[in-house]
Amino acid sequence: MKKIFFRVFHFYVVSLLFWLFYPIPTSTYAQSEGKDVLKPPYLLDEQGRITIYHGITVSRSAKNAEDFLPWQKKEDFARLNEWGINLVRYLIFWEAIEPVSGTYNHKYMQDTLERIKWLEELGIDVLLCIHQDLYHRKFGGSGFPDWAVHDGGYSFTPVSPPYKNYFTKPVMSCFDYFWRSEVLKNSYVDMVKYVLSNVDKLPNLIGLEIFDEPWPHIGASFEQTILTDFYKRIEKMKISNNFKTALYFQPMLIASVVIPTALQFQPSTFAVYAVRYYDPFYENETSTYGRTNKWVMNTTLSQRVRESRRWGIPMLITDFGVGLSLVHSMQFLDDWFSLMNIYHLGWVYDSYDRDTDNPYGILDGEGNTKPVLSKLIQTYPQKIAGKNPSWFTKGNIFKLTYEPDGNVAPTVVFVPRSDVIKQVMINTKPYPYDPMKDLRIEYKASAKEKTVNIVVQW
Repeated sequence: MKKIFFRVFHFYVVSLLFWLFYPIPTSTYAQSEGKDVLKPPYLLDEQGRITIYHGITVSRSAKNAEDFLPWQKKEDFARLNEWGINLVRYLIFWEAIEPVSGTYNHKYMQDTLERIKWLEELGIDVLLCIHQDLYHRKFGGSGFPDWAVHDGGYSFTPVSPPYKNYFTKPVMSCFDYFWRSEVLKNSYVDMVKYVLSNVDKLPNLIGLEIFDEPWPHIGASFEQTILTDFYKRIEKMKISNNFKTALYFQPMLIASVVIPTALQFQPSTFAVYAVRYYDPFYENETSTYGRTNKWVMNTTLSQRVRESRRWGIPMLITDFGVGLSLVHSMQFLDDWFSLMNIYHLGWVYDSYDRDTDNPYGILDGEGNTKPVLSKLIQTYPQKIAGKNPSWFTKGNIFKLTYEPDGNVAPTVVFVPRSDVIKQVMINTKPYPYDPMKDLRIEYKASAKEKTVNIVVQW
C-alpha cells in the first residue's frame, strides 16, 4: 500500500514543482477589474449567441438511491427558474445503465429521458454526466457496475476525508485494472454509445461529460497515454456513428488543483473542457480560507484557461462547492464568483440536495434553502447577441457592454426577484421592466447601435 501511495504522491509533488517554476505570462492572471485577462473561447447556442451558464448538479442523492434517480419532481425543477439556474448537470451511472455486462437498463434510460423532458419544458438546459467517485458503492462512492470491480482481494477500511479513499489499495487496484483492461474500456465505450444513441437529438442537451473524476492507473504517464487514448476512442466512436452531442472531458483528478494537465487529446469535433474545482487545503472544520487558498484558486483557474485556449475549445466549470460550516466560506464564494466574472466562465454548483446527502447541498435536512443560495442567485447575462462583451456587478449596479453582431435573437439578462429593481437603462434610456412579473431582460439591438450598454440598478 505504501509503495502505491508514494508512487502517486511522488508524481503529484514532481508535477507541483514543475508548475511552481513554470513561467506564467502576467497577462493571464486575473486582474482586479478583469482587464487584459485572456479568456477561453465562448460557448455558443444554436443562434450563435454567447451563452453563460449558472448551473447545479442533480443529484448527489441519486448515487445512493435504489433506482439511481434524483429525488426531484417537475415542480422541484421549476424552482430553478426563480433562482436563475439555466443548466442542470444531471448525473447518470454506468452501474445503472448496464447492471449486467452487455445488458442495458432501458427503463432507467426512459426515466432519465422523462426528467430531461421536464427540464426542456421549463427552459433549462442539461449536461449529462456519466458519474463516478471512488469507483463503486462498496468504497463509499458510486459509478462502476459490480461486474467491473476488480479490487485484488484487498479488504477496504474507509478513511476520512472521503477523497483519501482513492489512495486505498482496493480502490487503486480497481482503477489500475480498468485502465489496463481492453475488455472493460471497450465496454465503457459501448455504454457511452448506448447513451448517445438515446440522447443525441434532445433539444436541451448541451453535451455529455464522458468520465467524471478520472483517477490514474498505478504508474507514470497516465494522462499522456492511457487517458488521452481513451478520449480518442470515444471521439472516434462518436464520429463513426455521426453523433452530434458535444463531448465534455476532464483532466485526471490529481490535476484538479494547480497542476497542469498532461493530456494530449486534441478534439477534432466539438468538445468542451470540463473543469472541477475543490480546494484540498480547505476541507474540514480546522481549515481556514486565506491568501494561500486564494492563490491556489487564481493559479488553478489561470492554468485551466490557458489549457482551454491551447485546445481552442470552450471551458465550463462543471463541478465546484464549499462547506458552509468552514471558516470564511462566504469569502471563498465571493472570490470564486469574482473570478468567474473576470474570466467570463459558466459554472455548476454541487448540488441541489439536502445537506444530509451532500454537505455542500443548497437545502438543509428539512428541505429549506441555505444561505449559500443567496450567493448563487445573481444578476448575469445568460445570452449575449454580440461580441467583445464585458460585465460586472459592483455594489447595487450591474452593467453589461457588448457589440451587436446582427443576431435576430435577443440578449437575455437574468434579474432575480430578490433584488428590488429601481431602474433599468439601455444605452442611457429607461427600459420598461416589471420586477413583479419579469425575471429576464430581453433586448434586440437595432442596426444603428454599435455598442449596447445594459445597466441594472437595485
